[in-house]
Amino acid sequence: MTNPRIAEMVLESAIDYAILTSDLSGNVTSWSVGAENIFGWTEDEVLGLAADIIFTSDDRAQDIPRREMANALKNGRATDERWHLRKDGTRFWASGEMMPLQNNGAAEGFLKIVRDRTQQKRADELQSTLSQELSHRLKNQLAMVQGLVNQSLRRADNIESARLSISQRLRVLGQAHDLLLTGYGERMEVRTLVEKAINLDEDKRSSQFTLTGPELQVGPQSGLSLAMLLHELTTNAFKYGALSRTEGQIIIEWGIAEMDEEAAFKLDWREKNGPPVVPPTVEGLGTRLIKNGVAGTLTKVDLTYPADGLNCTILAQLEGFQADT
Repeated sequence: MTNPRIAEMVLESAIDYAILTSDLSGNVTSWSVGAENIFGWTEDEVLGLAADIIFTSDDRAQDIPRREMANALKNGRATDERWHLRKDGTRFWASGEMMPLQNNGAAEGFLKIVRDRTQQKRADELQSTLSQELSHRLKNQLAMVQGLVNQSLRRADNIESARLSISQRLRVLGQAHDLLLTGYGERMEVRTLVEKAINLDEDKRSSQFTLTGPELQVGPQSGLSLAMLLHELTTNAFKYGALSRTEGQIIIEWGIAEMDEEAAFKLDWREKNGPPVVPPTVEGLGTRLIKNGVAGTLTKVDLTYPADGLNCTILAQLEGFQADT
């Protein structure tokens, strides 16, 4: 026969588990030290009360406690994973198991063991959210890559020019993506993105650029799109604009403005001292990429062609521009 004192010592030692018993009506008949630790009620407070006090009001309304007892009687045990309540009204995620207490084959009550699994639940939810977010980001980037490849192939004069165009654009996309993954968190500083997108730290013509703007952050989706847009402007400037001349200058300014009565991110790209500029007669892939604006937010792009260089003004709704998705 089991020593009652040993059984009592086991219950007192199992402080990480709430162990309680109830009669066939569901009223508490015993309450362990672990139950006091997890739920907050002392044994004196709950003896004789309905054990369903540990369930949420929604679960009680759906008759979950009674159904759990019925399952335990029918199947020999009943398990549940759900939110439970503490004395102070706070919720925690509980992993529970109920078994009927029997005497000579007849059920006399129930034994329930509960463990607080809130930390694991939160970790699982976070992992699920991260997985969904990663899938969302990958789909966005794959769609962007697919669009770049398709349009580059359609517009290229030959395979080699298509290969070069695709390679350059994917390199810029990769650089922007690296910035968002290494050291800069979910968002990044606009200045950092601009400098990387135009290769300011690598290009020998960095003296031809003037960058002015406050500290502002851009979200990952808009950041990748803005990097591609700036790359197209830079490439165009090298081929046809201000960067094709040693005296040419490019001024990039950004800040906060207003668009349709809402706060907006504004970026101005102005070229000076370049060769005479005329509007293009055929709209190429680069121009279309620029006019597409910034992904992930409502955008307006204005391209003008003064005689000494291209001007481009970008307005992007600030909330979407800085969003973490």
